[in-house]
Amino acid sequence: MKRPSKTAIGLTALFLTGIVLRVTVVMLLTTEHAAPLTYEHGRIAENMLEGRGFSIRFLGGEGATSQQAPFYPFLLAGVYSVAGIESPASILFVQLLQCVVGAALIPIVYWLARSLMPGRPAVAWVAACAAMIHPTHLYMTTHLQVVLWVAVVFTLLLALVVSPRYRATWRGAIYGGLLSGLLLLIDPILALVLPIIALAFWSYEGGEKSRLIERFRRGPILRAATMAGVALLVVTPWLIRGWVVHGQPVFIKSSLGYAFWQANHPISHGTDKIPKETVDEILRSHDGTLASIDRALWEARHETVYIDNLALTETDYCHLAALSEPERSKELGRRAMTFIADDPGRYVRLCFDRLQYFLLIDRTNPKASHPLYQATTYLWFGACVLGLLVTVGQWRRLWPTYALFAIVTIFHSLVITSVRFRIPLEPMTLVWAASAVVFLARVAASPVRAIRRRRERAEPERPVVAQDLRPHFETARDEKIDSQKLRDAG
Repeated sequence: MKRPSKTAIGLTALFLTGIVLRVTVVMLLTTEHAAPLTYEHGRIAENMLEGRGFSIRFLGGEGATSQQAPFYPFLLAGVYSVAGIESPASILFVQLLQCVVGAALIPIVYWLARSLMPGRPAVAWVAACAAMIHPTHLYMTTHLQVVLWVAVVFTLLLALVVSPRYRATWRGAIYGGLLSGLLLLIDPILALVLPIIALAFWSYEGGEKSRLIERFRRGPILRAATMAGVALLVVTPWLIRGWVVHGQPVFIKSSLGYAFWQANHPISHGTDKIPKETVDEILRSHDGTLASIDRALWEARHETVYIDNLALTETDYCHLAALSEPERSKELGRRAMTFIADDPGRYVRLCFDRLQYFLLIDRTNPKASHPLYQATTYLWFGACVLGLLVTVGQWRRLWPTYALFAIVTIFHSLVITSVRFRIPLEPMTLVWAASAVVFLARVAASPVRAIRRRRERAEPERPVVAQDLRPHFETARDEKIDSQKLRDAG
């Protein structure tokens, strides 16, 4: 039986440690919260189990919905059917499942880093360790939201398409298509990244120069097209379902116009939330234990007011209820465009605010006020910036990460942002941050290496003495004796 390699042993140790850390966080923060913990996903799951299908009350109307993508509601419905609807057992089961899935980011990040920077194993190990202990990634396992699953599938998809083993291969096309389709069923907004993913799959050479004409041969193009076709096959049943229930094409979710309206309303701060003065008092209402602090953060988060509660009147709800669900969202999107046309300068300011919220701290979310989250965010951002600077010569290898980060950041700056929207990009950016850590470690170690080299140069060469030559004379003598014996034998 072949013994596992040191790499496999190391990654297994990190993976198991990651699970232990995440389970520990779940157990330390477990406390009673006022329902619902699962937001719209849980209500849709409950409706499915009660025979009302994939439905929810949304913008004044109730019925079949495309407000949320299907993956997470179906996952919750499966768990609820066994352990009870939003029961403590079902909540704990999902959290523990997310501990395992979240820890899977550790080997995935290692694989991604090794594929992007094959000559820098230290970067891959540092990135994997960062994925293991990143506080945001530990904390997100406690939240019954879809963001963890988005992060895992997105990072796995990127690692696959840049991997020397799978990129531009038929097997890679099949796997990439399946992951792309799954990603869309989890969060269709990330359709934004799929053209870049396909381009990386088709053209990525890991920094090696190749003739462009080779990329335009039939094989690479067909494999990239196959990946797109497989992804389309995965999502087609849900696209058909959306067309049937809404009477018009819907690309998995129907709420883009609604989200755009929330973030650009005249009373908006650039997100879907309006902070309240009472939030600070709630944040201080804890006894110092981790569970109590988390409960205070959770209650403060739900103390903030949603735009809907302030901006939509009963008349608005009656008007919207008369429309189909996709048309409700489109109607609000048109209102948002009117707001922007009336005050374009304010929209520009909101875009810059959202950019700051996305990259650093979302001031409208009370959870972002916690010192640990803020310290982690600033450390991550600084390490990423330094990592980008020290790896500028590796741009041929890292360009997919640049493009993916840019397109998602621009979208959320223009439309809407939230704390959780950056999390799917963070595992990928750990490669940048790890490059900075390795660079700083080498800089710190350079004086030690310089002193060692100076000492080696300063030591005088020891003169050769007869005793040093004795082994050579003895070897020559033995060889001469052996040669004489051979001649005598002949």
